[in-house]
Amino acid sequence: MQNKSKFFIFLLMILCSGSLYAAKAKNRAEPKRGKILVIGKIAYSQPIDTAAREEAFTAGTKWQPGKEKDFWHKANFKESSNTEATEGLDGYFYAELKPSKDGTVHLNSFSVAMFSSVNWYNQFNLPGEVTINVPDDAVYLYIGTFEYELDYALRTVGFRHLDEYERAQKDLSREIGKEIELYRGVLKFDE
Repeated sequence: MQNKSKFFIFLLMILCSGSLYAAKAKNRAEPKRGKILVIGKIAYSQPIDTAAREEAFTAGTKWQPGKEKDFWHKANFKESSNTEATEGLDGYFYAELKPSKDGTVHLNSFSVAMFSSVNWYNQFNLPGEVTINVPDDAVYLYIGTFEYELDYALRTVGFRHLDEYERAQKDLSREIGKEIELYRGVLKFDE
């Protein structure tokens, strides 16, 4: 009898944690009242040779290759520095923000960590420096794909901004599970 109650408690804990995870995944795409969900993507014009950097970036850590993802992206917005850029479907990131009084949000940069998000020496930065105008009734705001060309030392040597709005609209609606109205952000890149 005691084993049955332990099993029941264990089963109940699994069901509760599964429900919390499902609720968290759904809520990630539903911004709170007065906030918007900024959606974008980071890409690289040439794949980064992770195999060549694996030993140097993982030396002295307990990280095991193949057990963690290669990159973590963190968006740094002026309104809330180091806003987690939650990664979702097909590499899109989502950041929940409250627009400033003038109806804008400002993206400063991206921090990218290779192999481990814990060690600061595994990180490099990508420039952003863009002001995004937010339409008054926007809830979901698409800001495009930021494609970077990097040299071997992971310094930015080229950049281009891509607008893949139609694809993002379909991908995001599929991930959320309902048709959403995705607004296109008007971007002004700072000089």
